[in-house]
Amino acid sequence: MDRFIVGIIGMGLMGKMIHVCDKPDRFDALKDEFSDNERIVVYEDGYGVSRSSDYIIYSVEAENIDKIAAEYGRATKKNAIVGGQTSCKAPEVAAFERHLPLDIEIVSCHSLHGPNVDPKGQPLVLIKHRASQKSFDLVSDVLSCFGSEHVHLTAEAHDRITADTQAVTHAAFLSMGTAWRSNNQFPWEMTRYVGGIENVKCNITLRIYSNKWHVYAGLAILNPSAKRQIRQYAESVTDLFKLMLGGHKAELEKRIKTAGEAVFTAAGRRGEPLLLSDEVLDRFSLGNAPKERTPNNHLSLLAMVDCWWKLGIIPYDHMICSTPLFRLWLGVTEYLFRKPALLDEVVRTAIEDSTFRSDDLEFTFAARGWSDCVSFGDFSSYRDRFEQIQSYFAPRFPEATRVGNEMIKVILEKTDVRESIAYFKDSGICQDFGEDFGFLPSNMKPTPLLALLLFAATHCLLVNAGCFRQNPPGMPQLCPAIFRDCIDKIKELAELDKTHAPIAFSRKRGVGYRLPQRWFRKTCWINLDMHNDHDEDYASFMEIAVEAGTLAAACVAPPPHLGGTTFVGPRKVMNITILGVPYRPPPPRTVS
Repeated sequence: MDRFIVGIIGMGLMGKMIHVCDKPDRFDALKDEFSDNERIVVYEDGYGVSRSSDYIIYSVEAENIDKIAAEYGRATKKNAIVGGQTSCKAPEVAAFERHLPLDIEIVSCHSLHGPNVDPKGQPLVLIKHRASQKSFDLVSDVLSCFGSEHVHLTAEAHDRITADTQAVTHAAFLSMGTAWRSNNQFPWEMTRYVGGIENVKCNITLRIYSNKWHVYAGLAILNPSAKRQIRQYAESVTDLFKLMLGGHKAELEKRIKTAGEAVFTAAGRRGEPLLLSDEVLDRFSLGNAPKERTPNNHLSLLAMVDCWWKLGIIPYDHMICSTPLFRLWLGVTEYLFRKPALLDEVVRTAIEDSTFRSDDLEFTFAARGWSDCVSFGDFSSYRDRFEQIQSYFAPRFPEATRVGNEMIKVILEKTDVRESIAYFKDSGICQDFGEDFGFLPSNMKPTPLLALLLFAATHCLLVNAGCFRQNPPGMPQLCPAIFRDCIDKIKELAELDKTHAPIAFSRKRGVGYRLPQRWFRKTCWINLDMHNDHDEDYASFMEIAVEAGTLAAACVAPPPHLGGTTFVGPRKVMNITILGVPYRPPPPRTVS
């Protein structure tokens, strides 16, 4: 790894998250920008990057990937690894297959957040399209510096999930911005758009328009699933608005509540804590909150749930790959639909109150306009529409970005850990966890450590864990372990982490923490050891606890509960093993 060179073709906002080259006319500016960093070498074009780098990342617009791969792909260093971080993988992998030599391996990625969001803890999709496991692990190690949560998908699954979680979300906020611009409104200056749900609408709309247009255009136009979903959203907006205009209260109420039942109640959300609270929603505002809230019919939210219902999408199914904006948008829709009194008020307002009628009219026009733009595949029109509205709101971008970052941070921190447990228990993304998650009582307040261990369970089918299988009859049988016992012991391991810093591990005397080490808790046996006597590696006990928690979630929680083994540490020479052991409770004491 000492001489492993990473190259980036396309040094835009997301490109600056790593290393570089860009368009030839930006060569001098980039050299000046990185002149004091001797580890970064700036080339005039992609030829220099391709010829000299071991892992080349194409950080370019999705609509330009084929042209740029055709230009520089033939110069790729022999046996190098190539990837891209476009938001739509179908054209990206097609371009790489078309223009890269056969000896080149393909490992792509996509950070599911914008350039102004801290990548730590955010999903980072890794796609092993044409590569050895060794090369895939190498890329994973290189990108681990972000502190993101790695999610392993195929290109096809990535495009389907990003369409489900991002395409309609973006369309809703783009339409809001268009409507406000058409009415010549700055919503934060109007009391009816300040406070509660309105804060999320304003902040996210400005956040989206503060980014580059191509970030959203590529996903919307090049992803077939996204086109269908954006078209359905426009149809849902139009249908609901017509019901409002016609005063068809019974029909509107039936349609809205049927959609809500399908998306929230049928998905098992009844009784679960809300993702967002009143306190969080009211905290972040770009304007002064009024003493009394103005009732809103929330057409954008009603249409979102109607769209999900029509398309058969259960948004909770993709939380593992969700962006911060999607989590916010899901949070406010859930907040509305799971508060019956608020939903009834929305229906009543939609029929009886015309305060937002002109806004809704422009919003309907905007949703249809964006849908047409995407359906026609017109990048130029998309850019013109986007940048006109962007320039209108530009003066408030710095403040909106600051407030939005704070809002996202607080909301992600306040997302209840029990939400993740219920989702991964029921969603089918992971194997059935049975009843083992009962160890978390309803009144138990999750600690940061427990949150970390439970979130590790989201990797249950993605880690390189080898789960043990039962031996054939007639051979020695493995004992099952109880997940609760393993988690109790793993929590104790994490408490050994006093400095939260890596320490050395080895079998050799005098070299850090000496292995092997074994820990027991009732039915659970945990072993930490090196592969060979001469091996050394570094890790913190918190990292070891998280890996052990991930292993337990993958190999102890689901049947047959027999445990397994996995690597820990950057050098992959140290392993954790979990096994079940016979356990008999001590006999009760007798009092004579």
